[in-house]
Amino acid sequence: MKFQVVYDLKQYDSVLIPIEDELRKRGWDIVKGSASSYNTDNSVRGSIGCQTGGWIDKNPMKSPSFLIFHGVSFIKQWAKFYKNWDYVIVPSKFWETSIRSGSGLATPLGLGWSKSDLLLNNKDKKEEFGDLIRKRHNLDELPIVLFAPTYSKNKSSQYPGNAAQLRTVVKCLPKYNVIFMPHVMCDLKSSFDDYKPRVSHEYTKKHEYLLGADILISDTSSLVFEFALLDKPVVMLNNTSIHNYLAIRGTDEIVELGDIVPINNLGLLGDVVKKNIENPSINRDKRAFWTDKCLGYCDGNSTKRIVDKLEEICG
Repeated sequence: MKFQVVYDLKQYDSVLIPIEDELRKRGWDIVKGSASSYNTDNSVRGSIGCQTGGWIDKNPMKSPSFLIFHGVSFIKQWAKFYKNWDYVIVPSKFWETSIRSGSGLATPLGLGWSKSDLLLNNKDKKEEFGDLIRKRHNLDELPIVLFAPTYSKNKSSQYPGNAAQLRTVVKCLPKYNVIFMPHVMCDLKSSFDDYKPRVSHEYTKKHEYLLGADILISDTSSLVFEFALLDKPVVMLNNTSIHNYLAIRGTDEIVELGDIVPINNLGLLGDVVKKNIENPSINRDKRAFWTDKCLGYCDGNSTKRIVDKLEEICG
């Protein structure tokens, strides 16, 4: 029996690869599609793709189709991303009951987040991964700070991935090993001609950095959720869009996984990082609340649960 996995942007591989591997283990023949070329005949029993799902409108799949969200964008509940799909897989029952459905929109299924399994199943090996990162980058024993802003077309001073902001972040943290993990769609190489930060472009090894780092600094990247799963401190940068990005529609709630530092006042960063490093449990209740609500299934079995449902529906 054939099942189709439709790959689009590189950063979505971490969601789809675990599902493909689990399907193979169960004896499915995998058909690999892309946004520009995918199977539309009846030889496949089902298809799964990721969140830039607008491309399916051009040539709808004939088999049951499943849209799975890559990261934090599911909070936006952008209906245009799940039109003309049969089902949309969301991480928790909260999103299953609050996401809009009907009128040509996909039926939501709260099953978990496949990309979280690799983190949760290695949660007890954080020190080993810390040693791995230190060796890879020739670091000393100072705490490891992972700075990972999300992608944005806005290269202004309000953008955390701006080269000037990166320099400021590093200058504010002289007593730490700062590793910069740019979003896969960022092209900032030309901005660093006179500055050589420690940079990780190894996106397929992202989980190693999350497991090995002591603290994460980010803005609206889905990495804040992944890192919070490991019960390690998160510092969020408010670049003026964070509240719009992380607001939950129809409520007054703002997703807040840790201390929030204004982008125009990064001088506060050193003290905030120091406070969280010395007391990593300080925002534990916030992290637990939001991971439980937004991610729901934090048991390391999300991939299995998703594939169980795919097989139940596709036969």
